[in-house]
Amino acid sequence: MKRKQIDKLIENWEFDGESANTELVETHISWVILSDNFAFKIKRPVKYSFVDFSTLDKRKHYCCEEIKLNSRLAPEMYISVLPVTEKMLEGGDMDDEDIVIDYMVQMERMDNEKEMDRLLARRQVRRHEVEKLAEKIADFHKRVRIIKNAFDTIDFQETFNDILDIKDYVSEELGPDYENIITRSTDLSDSYLNSRRSYFNDRIIRNFRRNCHGDLNASNIFLYNDPVIFDCIDFNKKLRFIDVLNEIAFLCVDLDFYGMDELSRHFYNTYINAYGAGESELSRQLFMYYNAYRANVRAKVTAISAMEEEGSDTSKRDAVKKYLDLLDRYQENYSSD
Repeated sequence: MKRKQIDKLIENWEFDGESANTELVETHISWVILSDNFAFKIKRPVKYSFVDFSTLDKRKHYCCEEIKLNSRLAPEMYISVLPVTEKMLEGGDMDDEDIVIDYMVQMERMDNEKEMDRLLARRQVRRHEVEKLAEKIADFHKRVRIIKNAFDTIDFQETFNDILDIKDYVSEELGPDYENIITRSTDLSDSYLNSRRSYFNDRIIRNFRRNCHGDLNASNIFLYNDPVIFDCIDFNKKLRFIDVLNEIAFLCVDLDFYGMDELSRHFYNTYINAYGAGESELSRQLFMYYNAYRANVRAKVTAISAMEEEGSDTSKRDAVKKYLDLLDRYQENYSSD
């Protein structure tokens, strides 16, 4: 679908009853239409290095994958895949004779006030909530499929070192000290990856690589009494087939970003105890390396977003600075020796 068709669908089709309010949220790979009681996600017809939604068949396939994979952690939220037809654009009902032009995932709409990132921004996340979340994720990781593919050192190295693409932006906006953090981080990462190659593969042999969520950050969590974890990576297995420590590092970086260091440590410790695999000096260092990797990616993505916008966005610049500060802090805690 194109944006004009999305606008037409919103204008003419009854998403949630005749008097329902609707709101459109856009990302770089999807449109999400919010009604009073539901959310409807339509995948953009895009093709990037990490995702391919370029054909109708592929978008249908990944809508079905989204339902299947997210039902593992949020079965109450994900409802069904619905066709989008030509008649719907004119306000008509779906029928067997109509031409399907796209597909959308229908979800229950959750309470926005329970979004974890909003609660973190207001410093309203509590210790017991973090405990429940860690225990739920540990149970999930123990249940999901084990992945035995060998660790691709070169691919991970290239992904980490992509942060060099923002050096000029960082130098101009934050100064040489922050540019040096980037240079030092890639040197340390190269050394760590090469020296710990056998340990990465040992982790895989010991079943720590799983069919994970892949995008475990605070914006994808609703802190109900039973946490709802949604919007996993359905479109790229490489981003989802990861070490469990890589998975939980993402959320720990979010907690640290909001200054919740104690909650971050408590989440990690609760997870380690609940998962039941124990901890060693090597695994602790690996966790810190994955923290550095997640802070690296967040800094890069935020910087690219800031560069693409017109004018000066100081909030994004400040976020890049915080992620680089975290990256610098984490890399003091792993070693290639």
